[in-house]
Amino acid sequence: MFIENNLLIFFFTLTIAFVLYYIFYVIETPILRFNESEFSLKIISNTPKLTKLYFPTIWCFNQHLMLFLLMFRESKSKYFNYDKIEHLEMKDGGTTGLAWSGIQSVNHKDKTPIIVVFHTISGDEQDVKATVSYLRKTYNWIVVVCIRRGHGNLPLTKPIINTMGSTSDLKEQLSHIRKKFPNKDLFGVGISAGSGLLARYLGEAGAKSMFSAAVAVSPAYDIEKAFHRVHPVYSKIMGQRMINYFLKRHYQSFANVKGAEELIKVKTLGEFQDKLHTISGFKDKESYYQNSNPILVADQIKTPLLVLNAADDPICVNLNVMENLHWLESLKNTIHVHTKRGSHIAFYEGIMAKSWSNQLIGEYFNSVLKIKFNSKID
Repeated sequence: MFIENNLLIFFFTLTIAFVLYYIFYVIETPILRFNESEFSLKIISNTPKLTKLYFPTIWCFNQHLMLFLLMFRESKSKYFNYDKIEHLEMKDGGTTGLAWSGIQSVNHKDKTPIIVVFHTISGDEQDVKATVSYLRKTYNWIVVVCIRRGHGNLPLTKPIINTMGSTSDLKEQLSHIRKKFPNKDLFGVGISAGSGLLARYLGEAGAKSMFSAAVAVSPAYDIEKAFHRVHPVYSKIMGQRMINYFLKRHYQSFANVKGAEELIKVKTLGEFQDKLHTISGFKDKESYYQNSNPILVADQIKTPLLVLNAADDPICVNLNVMENLHWLESLKNTIHVHTKRGSHIAFYEGIMAKSWSNQLIGEYFNSVLKIKFNSKID
């Protein structure tokens, strides 16, 4: 009886300690960094997720548990049926794709925006289905995923792949979307590596960007540095994933490409990116990064932008964020949202582990729409 009582006291004390830790060290209000424009202040006041407490899921707020849950859910969740998947032939003969959701019931005269989603480094339209599904069900917006060449079920009609994507391809995809819907606002959402492609495009386009607003979730900023900072375990896993997903899956396409055999021997994600120029159409590593690294043009972004990072991200680590705050805070109409927890693109909230980031994306775009139709963006 004495032992049983002591065990009860021990577990009760442990539970109380855990709850207190969660209350004082896990629950938080996100840190916001922004240039104090009228637009940014209006967005913040109209977007509840930015100013209310974020309650990371109490049973998996550790960054590794949260990331594991994300991968587990992706592997077990049902296949998402898109209304239409288009294959687009690029000017150089390569093939990209567009996966549409909501296109069957589109009203060309209403103010419904088109949300353009950019998938992860080795993903496709299925790995962003949770975001697509949430935005469709909650807001009834049209959503289209830009599928990069070599990803998903797209045929590799030209032996060129860039894991970060190509802004040249993206411009052709966006032109195709714009021709279909010339009067609708385009909002961009980049997830992980997809945020790198989005940022690179926004920086290159500057004031000529086709997007009215954009969100970047878990960006890495300077990819020449960032991929070498990935947690060692994840770096090895992702390095092998790159080899299997791109080189082995498209082996026949790359069989005669110089440098492909060397690339297949790499051990980490950073090594893979450093040698990616051999299959991405660039003469050397320097040329690849010069034409692909979003950080080189990020300070030229003019599009209203929400950037979300978690300090405990083991993939796009916090050092990447801290090194870039000096220019990030100076971008007009840009808001950086920094949470202590959230891991990499997971950002689960509540007992049921719902996506806090998906809710934030929806709220942000909804706020942009309200401001846009009440006053012009500065």
